[in-house]
Amino acid sequence: MKSNLSELVKLAHFFFKMIKLFLALPTTLFFFVYPLCSEENPPLGRGIAENICSVCHGVNGQANTGGNSVLVPHLSGQNVNYLIEKLKDYKSKKLEHHQMSLIADMLSIEDIKNVSNWYSSIKVTVEEID
Repeated sequence: MKSNLSELVKLAHFFFKMIKLFLALPTTLFFFVYPLCSEENPPLGRGIAENICSVCHGVNGQANTGGNSVLVPHLSGQNVNYLIEKLKDYKSKKLEHHQMSLIADMLSIEDIKNVSNWYSSIKVTVEEID
């Protein structure tokens, strides 16, 4: 009888461990995996900016042309929805620009949202010149 009781206690202990694991798994996935898969992830957008966009627009959104070109504007601090819509327009060929249309074709909708969030998250400061 005593051995049956100890087996039952071991089984109950194992059962409660499994319940804790089962309850902890969704929480772990939510807090650690979800941010990496989110459609709006500025750190992932920074990676896209570094690898693709920085040649013309810079990683920090400051265009190599000084922002004086209509074809290569500064992107830092730009409205996120504006950037998303423009990239989608280049992707769909609603807007035609040789380089931007090719680049937008390479990006998924998630990539477009991530890189747009990255550039819009950059803070812009304006200083008065004395």
